[in-house]
Amino acid sequence: MDQTDEIKQKIDVVDLISGYLTLQKAGRNWRANCPFHQEKTPSFMVTPDKQIWYCFGCNQGGDIFSFIEKIEGLDFVGALHLLADRAGIILERQNIVQKDHKTRLYAITEIAAKFFHYILLQTSVGREALRYLLEKRKLTEETIEKFNLGYTSHQPVLLRDFLSKKGYSEKEMAEVGLITKNTDGRTVDKFRERIIFPIIGINGKIAGFGGRIFKENNNPKFTPPKYLNSPQSPIYDKSSILYGLDRAKESIRAKDMAIIVEGYLDVISSHQAGVDNVVAASGTALTFEQVKILSRYTKNIAFCFDTDMAGLMAAKRALEMTKSEDIAAKAILIKKAKDPDELIQKNPSFWIDASEHPIDLVEFYYQQISEKNKDGQDLASKKSIASEMIPIIARVADPIEKSYWLKKISQDLGTDEKYIAEALQKVKNPPTRETKKEQSKSQEIILSPEEILLAAMVLYGKVREEILSSIKEDYFTLEKTKNLYKIVEACHNQNIAEEAVFLATIKDNLDNFSAKQEFDLAIFLAQTFFDSLSPNDITKDAKFLVDQLVANYKKRQRQLIEREIVQIGKDDKQKTKELLKKLQELI
Repeated sequence: MDQTDEIKQKIDVVDLISGYLTLQKAGRNWRANCPFHQEKTPSFMVTPDKQIWYCFGCNQGGDIFSFIEKIEGLDFVGALHLLADRAGIILERQNIVQKDHKTRLYAITEIAAKFFHYILLQTSVGREALRYLLEKRKLTEETIEKFNLGYTSHQPVLLRDFLSKKGYSEKEMAEVGLITKNTDGRTVDKFRERIIFPIIGINGKIAGFGGRIFKENNNPKFTPPKYLNSPQSPIYDKSSILYGLDRAKESIRAKDMAIIVEGYLDVISSHQAGVDNVVAASGTALTFEQVKILSRYTKNIAFCFDTDMAGLMAAKRALEMTKSEDIAAKAILIKKAKDPDELIQKNPSFWIDASEHPIDLVEFYYQQISEKNKDGQDLASKKSIASEMIPIIARVADPIEKSYWLKKISQDLGTDEKYIAEALQKVKNPPTRETKKEQSKSQEIILSPEEILLAAMVLYGKVREEILSSIKEDYFTLEKTKNLYKIVEACHNQNIAEEAVFLATIKDNLDNFSAKQEFDLAIFLAQTFFDSLSPNDITKDAKFLVDQLVANYKKRQRQLIEREIVQIGKDDKQKTKELLKKLQELI
């Protein structure tokens, strides 16, 4: 018997797949919504007698190996390693396994996590951080062990040198974001004097780290970011990992509810308080991919929000993602504290009670929009409420729920139901590409391409990640867009995870009330345009605008050089030669 057959004997296909999907009994088989294509009627079948799976919707199927390859994005070797670990089987030719690139990267993160954990619990360097966690954050030693928390020394190369002695290269360390280059070009540890939160993937392996400062900053010239996260890497896809899911997934399935909070400590404190179906987005704003992963375990997701503007924007994004996945979305309101962790510090029962009484997310959003327009019976307020709610209602899949909101908004705004229905129909049938071009032409009267590009960078983290490094301040022609670009770049470098917080931080950095009003208008108009586009189309459009920006910059530079050449004439051949060379480089 070869080792693949041995693994198949030890791992049941139903047990394996039920760790990823919510399976329902269907005679002798089990069924679920397929994770590999979007569907409302389950067509994904698991047959225990034959130990196979098959989807009648997308015509894909196979055994436990093919399922893991697809669901985890692995090749056969990667699936073999993962399933061998699960089955407790040691693969032959382990020396070859060690040469596998991802295996080595996972080994580095595992060693680093043990190193950080040891510093926190066993050294004098970690004593102050440990006291902070035990006394100020009120975590138990059991919780600290459970989540494998750690601490990093102030020494700049302690981890780098430790890993070097273990046989790992600086290239490998940099690839998983454990070292970085300082201003002198020397490699140093990325995380220093921070409490460390290992981030574990669905495969149970450490993919990356989050680091949090806990001491007060005494340097007035530099304010380090409160949180620092590992970058994207071959083993860490921020868009598809949820912090705490490895601990929460069984509880999520049992309670048929997932709760999403913002921070690492929110997750940890919540689990300690007994609310253990809680996860957090990992180093990024919540993504469609993360929602899709959660939907394997439950179709009920509750989001924890503040009742401020950042909370409102986060709620809107959550609605956009969950309604397209047919998720029953709820909102948990925090009223006596700024976040779940602080609420638990006051009294764990407050959080337990809040988590047990979520309200419908559309209802929450409607309440907040109505409160924002509370002056409200004037025409402008009514139009504002309608414009906010109509795109949300258009995404509601359930016809009864949609009908309820259609009637409610019509009654509350004192308008005929047919007008709301007509507006909904327009949202359901978005404009064609030709219409979009006409819309964009008319919008350019108000928003320049530079402003549209910056709005995309402000609103979408993926756009920032992909295009920020290819832009310079000099590319912008307007003083206000140059200033906004500098603010966006500075805020991006602070590694702010939550998009709503990122937006609020940028607004706080604007000079005056007029600039903030103009910014709000630009963001509103851009959102109106982007709402009809998919995330991929938004990124493509942003890249197109970058290309335009660069082309226009080069054109301006060429014109300047050409004018200078004309002015010099034949008097300075050397200078003319240098300018012609520069001109050639710009073509």
